[in-house]
Amino acid sequence: MTSLNLSACGIEKNQYGFHELASKPSEAELKDYYANKYYQQSIQMHQHAYSADDLLWKRKKLEQKACVAKQFIENSPGKGAKKFLDVGAGEGFAMSYFTEAGWDASGLDYSSYGCSMHNPDMLEKLLIGDIGASIDRLVADGVSFELILLDNILEHVLEPLAVLQKMHHLLAKKGVLIIEVPNDFSMLQLELMRLGCIDKPFWVVKPDHISYFNAEGLMNICDEAGYAQFKLLCDYPIDLALLNENTNYVMHPGAGKSVHKARMRVENLIHDISIDKALKLYESFAELGLGRNLIGFFHKKLIL
Repeated sequence: MTSLNLSACGIEKNQYGFHELASKPSEAELKDYYANKYYQQSIQMHQHAYSADDLLWKRKKLEQKACVAKQFIENSPGKGAKKFLDVGAGEGFAMSYFTEAGWDASGLDYSSYGCSMHNPDMLEKLLIGDIGASIDRLVADGVSFELILLDNILEHVLEPLAVLQKMHHLLAKKGVLIIEVPNDFSMLQLELMRLGCIDKPFWVVKPDHISYFNAEGLMNICDEAGYAQFKLLCDYPIDLALLNENTNYVMHPGAGKSVHKARMRVENLIHDISIDKALKLYESFAELGLGRNLIGFFHKKLIL
């Protein structure tokens, strides 16, 4: 196994066991960066239309998350529609899915562009503006949610522990927090480097990604924030395609679309065979450390 030069990448391992930037930007620098990149390029960041495969895949991935969350939530007392919050709601697909499933759904995002393009009927449920400020406002209002989704959010923030602690205030006593983050510095990625299949750690994206999570590190920081993990999944290990020079989308970016299309079709098929068996497969991927993204399911620690 190769010993990747972390210092050359500007990366170090922290006390929780995952990697992060050795020199982080200031809050002002990060806000300025996103003001000049994220906001200005928001039109390029969202597709104008998705294929039928894409839309089906997005829906099935949400169905899988809901299936796991219900294992914990359905045992909780309470009347009326349960509340769902999507932190970083993007194009509004999660809000739409959970609204259709009978949830009282809402979301937070910096921009309404993606949601207005793909799920305009969800705009009234979207709180637009600085996500950190929106979270503080919800905490101050004493709102709580039975289900909160942090989908590719934690890797972008300066202080993920602080965000998790704020989510703790928003999560209902018998609620579930779903965290999805990239699975970085994995054994597969290091093996790809060792074999020469890739010429750089492509997953290091500065300053967009400040933290680079692994399963142990995600569990440790959530434990520090007052959560207990009850399920961990890894999604499809798309990086396996990098072992084949014909599908190596890092060295040959033009291959990316066809690799993604194949991944969607495989995952849709697995889901159709059996959602329960699909979840067992993704749980096995997590145990092996494979999969491009980690999906952790957490609830508040039980006080005895």
